[in-house]
Amino acid sequence: MRLKFVLGAVLVLVLHEATSQGQFEPSNTDNLDVVANSVTNLAQKISRAIASQKSKTEIFSPVSIAGALSLLLLGSSGVTRDELTKLMGFDNQQISFADIHKSFGKLFGELVSSEPSLNTPVPWRQNDKCNNYDYEDDEPSPPPKNQRGKRDTSAPVEVDIGNAIFAQRGQQFGDRYQKLAEQLYQTKLEHVDFAHQPQQATSTINQWVRKQTRGKIPEIVSQLNADTLMVIANTLFFKAEWEEPFLKDGTKMKPFYPNGPNGASRNVTTMVHGGCFPYYYWKEADTKVLGIPYKKNNTMYVFLPNDSDRFKLARLQPLLTAQTINDIISKMVVKTVSVQFPKMHLINSFNLKQVLEQLGVYRVFDHSNTDLYRILPGYERFDGSESEDIFDLLSDTVENAIADLKHEYPNCSPFEKDVEGRPSCEKSKLCRYGGGTCMCCPKTYDSSRKRRATEQPQPLYVNEIVHKVDVVVNEKGTEGGAVTATLLDRITAQATFRANGPFLVIVRDEMTKLPLFYGNVFDPSI
Repeated sequence: MRLKFVLGAVLVLVLHEATSQGQFEPSNTDNLDVVANSVTNLAQKISRAIASQKSKTEIFSPVSIAGALSLLLLGSSGVTRDELTKLMGFDNQQISFADIHKSFGKLFGELVSSEPSLNTPVPWRQNDKCNNYDYEDDEPSPPPKNQRGKRDTSAPVEVDIGNAIFAQRGQQFGDRYQKLAEQLYQTKLEHVDFAHQPQQATSTINQWVRKQTRGKIPEIVSQLNADTLMVIANTLFFKAEWEEPFLKDGTKMKPFYPNGPNGASRNVTTMVHGGCFPYYYWKEADTKVLGIPYKKNNTMYVFLPNDSDRFKLARLQPLLTAQTINDIISKMVVKTVSVQFPKMHLINSFNLKQVLEQLGVYRVFDHSNTDLYRILPGYERFDGSESEDIFDLLSDTVENAIADLKHEYPNCSPFEKDVEGRPSCEKSKLCRYGGGTCMCCPKTYDSSRKRRATEQPQPLYVNEIVHKVDVVVNEKGTEGGAVTATLLDRITAQATFRANGPFLVIVRDEMTKLPLFYGNVFDPSI
């Protein structure tokens, strides 16, 4: 059985109703980089915010969190949108609201695609001469198939992002929000009964999470209040084989120093490897950076300060911007490295509400002031804005306009109506703008439904945001390990990488540059 790296992560947002108190292409590839970098910078912000002197690990999934936040951003306006936009790093970027979501949709689609269209070059792969090492033996033994000397990318890598919105039975979604959630984020929309059957609703959500993460996350919510109106959930499942397995027979107990080399140690199960890896010594930070590649387009990058301890890792965090990480990866060179790396099973769970409030997001949690009206039916631009946004893109064709009318009024017979423009059309609740004209649906409608659509809906607010991650790193190598060991005997390692002190891990998809998992590991003991 080959080595597998299996991870599951899930983030759940619980939204309450306040009481009386992928199919769109981004405009250019630069927008994809802006959005991918925003997820990495968001990871840095969250990592610094959740830092604790007592934690064994602070690993989490930036992609999972960004996926759920982007669904909230899609449904937001006003101050709520401003706060989310700033948190996600788009406030100082030249990117439109529409392009933010089109780029997220494109990146998430590429991430799970078996045939991605992006072909992002990875410099250390392009310049890899190590794996074609010419041994000077008179009669060198050729490496066996699928081992050193020839990369095998035939084995599948499983990446699966799941988005779901669970709403109170009877609660409708806004048509345009629902379409974008489905088309851009492939979101599952399901109704449950929080009010009368909260336990069953909880069970339904946990079953979905369990299925999406292949059982890695068996439960994410334990109890929901009866006044819960909506739960937004995002999951990430990642399963991949190392490009080269660790040596099965080399795994042994070795000392790990959580508080640095002068502190007390504890024995942890440590794997060993040796061969060709992307490597960089970051002189300014006195930090070694190692890449451990998976098959296909994913890599685990490990940042290890020399004589590492908790404080050195904390000082490293502010330096790890998306720009810095991209620059370091561009400078990595594949060379022979002797590697010691701990076998790990990391579980981390935390409530993001306090973290996001610490990072400047308040309105989304404020039951009286949140601006999440776009999620609900009958959305109007209450701020008076008439500027085109991504919601309008769904109504720009005659076909979409007719489909909208048929969905809302199944018995209607649409006809065209000449108007001067979209604002004039939208004054009538029985018309949809498409192809430069209004498509209208006379007489066959429910007047009470029309009346409700003109009323400002009760605001939604977020009650809780829960995130949980489960990461397993093991070696489970094949008999190819012995062959690799033989090769090691004939190679002098150019670098040594012993992860025997606190380190930071980034699991990154190379094509999208999205960080799937990110975080500090202070104590990897199982």
